[in-house]
Amino acid sequence: MSVVSIKRRLGVALGGCLLAGLAASGTAGAQSPASQYRGLTTIEIPFANGPIRADHVPEIRLKLKGAAPHRFGMDTGSTGIVVAAEHFQPGPGDTNDGPGQLTYNSSGRVLHGTHYTTDVEILNNDDTPAATARVQVLRVDRITCLRNARDCEPNPHPRGVAFMGVGFDRHAAMGSDQGSDAPRNPFVSLVSLASGAPVSSIRPGYMVTRTGIHLGMSEALTRNLAFVKLSPKGTTSVAGLPQWSAAPLTVSVDGQVGTGTLLPDTGINYMFLSPPPGSSLARGERVPPGTRIDISLPDQGGPGAFYQVSVGDYGNPMQPQRVVVVNDAGVFVNTGRMFFEGFDYLYDAAGGYVGYGWNGRVSSAYGKVTPGAR
Repeated sequence: MSVVSIKRRLGVALGGCLLAGLAASGTAGAQSPASQYRGLTTIEIPFANGPIRADHVPEIRLKLKGAAPHRFGMDTGSTGIVVAAEHFQPGPGDTNDGPGQLTYNSSGRVLHGTHYTTDVEILNNDDTPAATARVQVLRVDRITCLRNARDCEPNPHPRGVAFMGVGFDRHAAMGSDQGSDAPRNPFVSLVSLASGAPVSSIRPGYMVTRTGIHLGMSEALTRNLAFVKLSPKGTTSVAGLPQWSAAPLTVSVDGQVGTGTLLPDTGINYMFLSPPPGSSLARGERVPPGTRIDISLPDQGGPGAFYQVSVGDYGNPMQPQRVVVVNDAGVFVNTGRMFFEGFDYLYDAAGGYVGYGWNGRVSSAYGKVTPGAR
């Protein structure tokens, strides 16, 4: 589920060239980071509600203090845990970090509450812990709505709020309380493993697949990925991890080409698009059926990923439910979660990489990955 103001594909003729360019590049580019993961391990955690689908956000089981285990929606389009009072009661060892809020622009909901730093257990199933993270969470006590909210009702006493954001480069878009650099992403803030193995055996980061997530990364798991190096933001979190800018892309909409940034977003089932200059698409409107959108990650030269959708072609499993043009000044694509029908997606928080793997479930007519590094 994407958040405020970060919202930012190549024409029919160009699409074939991109595929050919990616295939021809083969092993060109830098040495794959996969070798850096030799000797490391991962923890596989299945989604509690089954494989990613258009009709639901994938869920991960978490346990917070003072409450029973609960399923939390897992969102790669935001950062941080938001939780209603019945799913978290602060206790010994927790710290009250003051008031805060989080805004989701896909719905227009603004969540208000109090920040606490606490321990969060990540579970393999309803009662088996896998790891513990220590992060700052927002205990929500009321919900308000943006003026032009798409899907929001004010609620002075909300219940059932249980959402976990695991994305990066989202802080500038998440409301008015982002001066803190406290760790908020549980997947990259582990402090202990249920197995008793050292935390250092799990590299800070994760891979999202259609059926679940892997905490950490290993050489075997990542050897067939296309890696793209991220640009550093020049800051670090309290946990000491570097902060990284959003992943680059090249996009064409009916032949109009531009470069910008990408957000693979498990929180929504549609696509946000801020199109290249020269596009005839109307801001604030849906993209009309038949529009061809091609996305190359990061561009057409060397290792990388490519996929395309033609709006209204529901024979393509990666087709979003709809494509909405947004008003952002820069070129931007929020893929929505149908991206994960064809791709595995890695975020290496320590090394500053994203990685794309082709899972083989979708026809190569719609997309492709050329392994290697950029």
